Amino acid sequence: MKITAFARFSAQFEKSFKDNPRVIRSVLANIFSMRIIGNKTHGDLAEIALTEYISQFVGGYSARHTGKEKFRAKEFEEDIRVKDLQSGEEIPVSIKTYGFGPLQLSTNKDSSMFSFLRKTVGGGEIRDVQQIKKILGNPCFADFNGVNVLPLIYNERAMAFKVIVFDLVKAYSSVRCIRFLPPRDFGSNRQTFPIYKFYDADGGYVFEVRYGDAKANALQRGMWTHTENAHKYFRELLSGEYGINQPLINLLSKILVSPKEKHEEILKLFF
Repeated sequence: MKITAFARFSAQFEKSFKDNPRVIRSVLANIFSMRIIGNKTHGDLAEIALTEYISQFVGGYSARHTGKEKFRAKEFEEDIRVKDLQSGEEIPVSIKTYGFGPLQLSTNKDSSMFSFLRKTVGGGEIRDVQQIKKILGNPCFADFNGVNVLPLIYNERAMAFKVIVFDLVKAYSSVRCIRFLPPRDFGSNRQTFPIYKFYDADGGYVFEVRYGDAKANALQRGMWTHTENAHKYFRELLSGEYGINQPLINLLSKILVSPKEKHEEILKLFF
């Protein structure tokens, strides 16, 4: 099997953790500390932090932040672009910062995955391997191969983290059943919209495709998995514990009420 550009980058990314163990743990602690400011703040700052980390510490690669570029029609679902400095190849990477548990792999805002499953699977299930291969070979699924997902997972209660990558090729090749699940009520845990779940030969959970109704949140449509229930389809690059960096939070508050000149002065400390 041909090694993908993202796989080569992931290997070098993992190597950088061994070369700079204190740096990456500090970076991740800083990222997760941002949750004190707001639930989504850490995700946006993770994109900026990893862009800088890759450019400084991952040998042979540079990165630029594309997540919020103005007037840019992005070809891929991405937050940063990693460049192989030797070949010049650019790799789109989607950064995901989630707690342990459900993890969204693709937003699929046009709901093409769900709509296609409605036509092919309907309200039942499919177990025929050839049919499953044909479904996963459809452009709405096959094109997802161009999305390279890099999840940063945290557990606030345990103050623990892990950096993992989802093996999409292994996941697709392992699917032996696609099943429709209608909206259901589990008491306090209510499943409001229908979903399609994908299972392996042992009946183990692999991933799911959520929502198709126009009332559903467009940002929650698409492919989801679970960091614990589908753990065998993830590869762990790093894990550990972290603490809240309170001085960083205090520093941010001071910086936000400081003029540009002060920021330029502070920047000189890093060079």
